[in-house]
Amino acid sequence: MIRREDLKNFEQAALAFIDEDGYPSTIPVTPFERDGTFAFRLPRGVEGRKIEGKRVNLLLNHITPIPSGGYTDRRYVGFKGSATIREELLELKAERKYGWDEKVTPFPEYVEVSTPRAKSYLEDIGKKLGYTFKPGIGLFWTVFRAVRMPFLVATATPVTVGAAAAFYQGFFDPLLFALTLLGLSFIHLALNVANDYFDTLLGADVLNKRPTPFSGGSRAIIYGILNPQEARILYSSLFAAGVSIGAFLAMTRGVLEIVSLTALGFFLSYYYTAPPIKLAYRGLGELAVFLGFGPVIVMGTYFVQAQSLSLSALMASIPMGILVMQILYVNEIPDAPYDRQAGKMTLLTRLSRKQALVFLATSMTATYLSIALIPLLRLGPPTVLAALATIPLSYKVFRGVVQSFGEPYSMIGTMSLNVKNTTLTGLLIAAGYVAGALV
Repeated sequence: MIRREDLKNFEQAALAFIDEDGYPSTIPVTPFERDGTFAFRLPRGVEGRKIEGKRVNLLLNHITPIPSGGYTDRRYVGFKGSATIREELLELKAERKYGWDEKVTPFPEYVEVSTPRAKSYLEDIGKKLGYTFKPGIGLFWTVFRAVRMPFLVATATPVTVGAAAAFYQGFFDPLLFALTLLGLSFIHLALNVANDYFDTLLGADVLNKRPTPFSGGSRAIIYGILNPQEARILYSSLFAAGVSIGAFLAMTRGVLEIVSLTALGFFLSYYYTAPPIKLAYRGLGELAVFLGFGPVIVMGTYFVQAQSLSLSALMASIPMGILVMQILYVNEIPDAPYDRQAGKMTLLTRLSRKQALVFLATSMTATYLSIALIPLLRLGPPTVLAALATIPLSYKVFRGVVQSFGEPYSMIGTMSLNVKNTTLTGLLIAAGYVAGALV
């Protein structure tokens, strides 16, 4: 039954059908409700008898232009059924109704919901035509998206801190620094692809209908940019490249220490989501990230330069591990409902909102306390205290999380600021070590 309310707040209406020549045709109409059906006069030149009896689709649309550019308040509703003529008017008795309202389903979510259907449609057409449809974004951008290249700052920053801590002790070789950064970057990129592969396989990313640039994975497999086999080849190749560089450094700088750290890094990276261990699915993902991006990277970098391990290097690794862990932690907040559905029981899924905020505040506090302890324990120069200057940024991140907790699109700015804060804080720590060596 058609209701008059269905016609409210829609300024445009169009009727679509297959014309007598077999081509799709669309015409503007002005519908009104009559006895539970849609009725409308056809535009001049359109013969109702040629539409009568056909399956037609009536689309009602509303969109509000924004003076500065773009649109808002978008919505549409469609009705499908058979057309009949009564009293010189074309009537449509709707048999199916569908639609979208931006206020109910934000546009990015609507795209995510529609993507599987569009992909399936293209696959069906491809089978009939003997052609494989695939997003054509080019090799560079395919790899760039699949590996989530921008997140390499989470590796580059702790590598810089480790090298700076070694520089403070009088050790620095730029070639060894470059090799360390390259090898660890390969491992990190492999981790990103493997994480996407297993989260897609296990359903966490598939269930997530509100991804952002910082959460929900790269979507490369879901969108068909890579198929699962290509993803496996990519992450296996990246792991192999990273381990190969690690093997070279082990042979030239110290077998036992570098092999041990490389093996631990590989374990934490691969089994972050890979069965049967699935660290992230068991609430151990945050610990894995803290260890991997803190002690493993910082101390590994330090050892490559100094060929020794020290308590000062360990101390330098603690704030970096916490900072990078906070990137993961904040980015997991919008993912938590979908992770819970998929059985990916991250730390966020196990905490209430209040507990989650307390943990975040505690970890932020621990970051700056560990920085302050570096000179207090005489494990580094007082110039590292320059990193305390980012406390206001951390507070701003915390306030942003409080205000938009669990709202993916509202959290994008906060997640971005969190990454910037981690990078800036890490670079200030590194600069503090360098300055301490030069003073």
